[in-house]
Amino acid sequence: MSDEETFPLARAELIALFLESMIFGAFTVLYAIAIWILLYREKLRGASTLNRMLFGTTTVMWVLAVAHLAIDVVRAIEGFVVWADKPGGTNAFYARISDPTEVAKNVLYITMTLVADSFVSYRLFIVWNRAWWILCIPGVLLLATAIAGYGACVEIGLAKEGNAIFADNLQPWIRAFFSLSLTTNLLATFLIAARIMWSNRRVRQYRASGAAAGSHWEVIETMIQSAAIYSAALASLLGTYLAGSNAQYVCLDALQPLIGVVFTLIIIRVGLGYTMNDTVSGGGAAISDRAGGPGQLQTIGGHAYPLQPVAINVSVSRTHDRASFEAYDHKDGHVVSDVESGKAPSD
Repeated sequence: MSDEETFPLARAELIALFLESMIFGAFTVLYAIAIWILLYREKLRGASTLNRMLFGTTTVMWVLAVAHLAIDVVRAIEGFVVWADKPGGTNAFYARISDPTEVAKNVLYITMTLVADSFVSYRLFIVWNRAWWILCIPGVLLLATAIAGYGACVEIGLAKEGNAIFADNLQPWIRAFFSLSLTTNLLATFLIAARIMWSNRRVRQYRASGAAAGSHWEVIETMIQSAAIYSAALASLLGTYLAGSNAQYVCLDALQPLIGVVFTLIIIRVGLGYTMNDTVSGGGAAISDRAGGPGQLQTIGGHAYPLQPVAINVSVSRTHDRASFEAYDHKDGHVVSDVESGKAPSD
């Protein structure tokens, strides 16, 4: 029994639309929270170039997701209503991969992927102290991803009537696109995590014994979890496509808003963490004024660090150009001496 019989194309597209709508709803809620965090932090901390880039990138992703969902709704109306009584019915409509709406939604997906991959590369550039050489391999991968993705869109637009998405002339482009995008994300995530761990090892020698050393793991954990979600979804898409299953349509449409969900989750996780830390520490470094020994704590960014004892020797030297105060210091309490003139008190 063929895959078309067990999982028809029309059924796959309908399930894909439902799943995409659900994930898009979650993306919209997360987008609103992320924008609130970015605006709230910008109000507290002042203007930030990174905040503006995050705001712009998140908004572009949301607009692309809206456009993609709108095209899918239009295609659903066209396929299930207009083509319902035509020869071949709904399946015949969805099999026309060269349809302008199909090409448009693929272009939107490719653009969404490139926006996400570009920001991952930018984040890698920032973490590596703006070293341009670190972008050599990710940059080449990103360029190759764009060529493969838009090349696949061109091939889809030029496809003959009746050609399926699994046609031999399309498979090299689509396989290359999925593989390159997955490789770019995994490589960038690995390099970012490695840089954070390396930096932490360098500053470990300056940290007091017993100091909290787990803050960098929170950042690494957030990035790895986000990369794992996206990589698992992309691997599922690649696997279903290589298997020639119509389930790849479900994975493809669900992946469009899922990219935005993963991106906003990083903003929310890091943003809420910083906001709560600022609330605890008063927006800066809070250091106790009470005298204490080695157990005294310093709070920076919401984390408490024990302070090492420091010995301070103070030497004070004074020079007086007035007359000696010795007589004045031994004066009788009832006698007032002329200090300015340097005279000793009289009996």
